[in-house]
Amino acid sequence: MSVILLAGRKKAIGQKKKVVRKVGAAAEGREPTLTASWRLTANGRKANISFSRDNMNVYIDGQPIECVAYITDNGYDLDLIFNLGEKKGHIYSDVEGTEMTNYLFFDEQLVAQDKQTNLKSGHRPEEF
Repeated sequence: MSVILLAGRKKAIGQKKKVVRKVGAAAEGREPTLTASWRLTANGRKANISFSRDNMNVYIDGQPIECVAYITDNGYDLDLIFNLGEKKGHIYSDVEGTEMTNYLFFDEQLVAQDKQTNLKSGHRPEEF
């Protein structure tokens, strides 16, 4: 499942708007709201990995790290690509209707996901 999901995301990333932001850039001078957070072991150490859709930053143990953001579907889909040591990280955040699902991949393997419901968005994905 994770290989199929990631293969589709790689194709879609090529069609996305690429955004590079300075690490730790705040959204409009305010503290960002964390969208999702996961606690796991990466590179032999425990780490808290989180991200914010407010400023498109990825945080490791509360500290922002360098990442590249790809945005598509009128800003409702977000891919964040980053490195954690020797591992390649990828966070994919998908909004459909009133639900948001956030996926965390390392080296193309799905390691965690977070689902949020009752959002205010009325977004529906485009039909292909």
